[in-house]
Amino acid sequence: MSFIYKVLVSDMELLAAALSEVNVTVAVKSGAGIVEPGGPIRAYTPNSVRIRGLPYNRELHEFRVTLEWKERN
Repeated sequence: MSFIYKVLVSDMELLAAALSEVNVTVAVKSGAGIVEPGGPIRAYTPNSVRIRGLPYNRELHEFRVTLEWKERN
């Protein structure tokens, strides 16, 4: 299986994700992997995004929303 995801960068994208309560995956920007497997955004500031009670730095982390799952043939 593979998936397509959108990286949330702007305040408007984070607000839309927070209001729709979609699961947001947190990854390290350096490519070290997934930090948080998914949860709704509870708050965000210019410096951080809070998911499941933990703040993640916006400069160090990437926030992803899965758009579509596809089966590999």
